[in-house]
Order: sequence, then C-alpha cells, then structure tokens
Amino acid sequence: MSNKTIKNNREAVQKQYATARTNLLLMIVLTIVNVVLFVVGTDTMLLFSATVPYYAVIFGIIDQTGVLLLPAIVIAVLFLGAFFISWLLSKKNYGWMILALVLFIIDTACMVALYLWVEDFSGILDFAIHIWVLFYLFVGVKTGAQLKRMDDNTVIMQDGEAILNGSEETNEANETYLRAVDISVKARVLLEAVVLGHKVCYRRVKKVNELVVDGYVYDEIEMLLEAPHCLTAKIDGHTIEAGLDNASKSYILLDGQEVAKKMRWF
Repeated sequence: MSNKTIKNNREAVQKQYATARTNLLLMIVLTIVNVVLFVVGTDTMLLFSATVPYYAVIFGIIDQTGVLLLPAIVIAVLFLGAFFISWLLSKKNYGWMILALVLFIIDTACMVALYLWVEDFSGILDFAIHIWVLFYLFVGVKTGAQLKRMDDNTVIMQDGEAILNGSEETNEANETYLRAVDISVKARVLLEAVVLGHKVCYRRVKKVNELVVDGYVYDEIEMLLEAPHCLTAKIDGHTIEAGLDNASKSYILLDGQEVAKKMRWF
C-alpha cells in the first residue's frame, strides 16, 4: 500500500470539499448583499444567491398592510442562519452540508414555483445558477463522506503520511506475494488486465480489496466502506498498481502508466 498515494488522494478530496464550502459561503454573502441592495432601493440583483430569503424580504416590504413584514423577516433570518450554521459547522462534520443541500433544493423548488406563478420565464439564468450551486453542494456531501471514510480507516499519521488499518504491507519493494488466491470464495472483480504477460485482477472479497497477479495475492486492504486507495505489486522489476481513485474509478497502472480504468457505480 502506497502511503504517498493515500496522502495525495486525501489532499485532492479535501480541496474539492473546501471548494464546495467556499461556494456555500459565497451564496450566503451574495444573498445578504441582494437583500441590502433591495432595502436601500436599488434594482440590482446578484445571481448565485438564495431565492427564499430575498423574496421573503421583498414581499414583506411591499405589503402595505405590514402583516407580512415580521413573518418575512423571520423566514429570511431562519434560512440565512441555517445556511450560515451549515457552512460554519461543516468544517468538522459533513452532515451539515447535507442540511445545506436539502435547504437549497427547497429554495430551488420555491424559485421555480415563483416563476411559474408570475408566468415569467426570463429567469433561466437564475435557474442555471441554482443548479450550479446544487452541484457544488452535492460535491460537498460526496467528498465529505469520502473524507469521513478515510478518517474511519486511518489509525495514525506517521511522518506526515496516513497509515491505514488493514495495510499489512508497508514495504514499497513488495517483491513477494502474500498467499495464493482463494478461488472458492465469492468475489467481485473490479478490473482485470494482462500486463507484461501477467494476468492482473483487482477484486473485492467481502470487506477486503485484493491485487491478484497470476493467481497470487500481492497486496490487500480491508475497508467496510471503500475510500480511495492503491495496492502495489513488484513483478520482474516493474511496479503494478491497482485501486480506486478520488473520481470513483478503478484503475490498473504499470510503472505509473495507465493500463486500464473503469468507472465504479457501486
């Protein structure tokens, strides 16, 4: 198991998660700016913002009876407050990104309903921006879950690199196999290839992912939930690697060059 690969995968996932949180914060800030711009009497509206808090304030202010003003302010504060708390606490717990995603799905549905109600279909760009925000929130939930799985499988940090549970092989010069493959157990083949005349099989047996070359297991890792990882074998002076990258693709490499790759859907 390459600890350097584990570290690089984690850093890439962390960057994606940080980008998702940045987009969430930007949406909150621009929504507040829109509300302020309306209150001071300008006609400018910035996109990349939430619909419910903005239009709640509008309806509350234009209501001449004053009945809607207080409920409108409460709705706006609740939505913006929930978004802000989700951004703030999601730094340590990705579950708050799920809340932000659910809230923005509701916000998008309200936006669509509003445009249909007033029979105004000029807001296609606003809709497209909402989809963009939803995409980043979804990425935040996905990468947050990946980071959680990585943490669950990380025992310690040694010399700045993650050492995972189930990684029995710590010597990168993995010249010998661990054991003969057990063909009697039920296994799911994740990817196969012929490399330099050797049959390479990357497979999963229960909770264990194995790198099998010519009927022998050279490397393995045990994970209840799969996270990005890399299994390694040294064959005839060459390095064969197989694993799962941070884009949910299985891969087989020879001396760092891609031999086979396949998207993993489950």
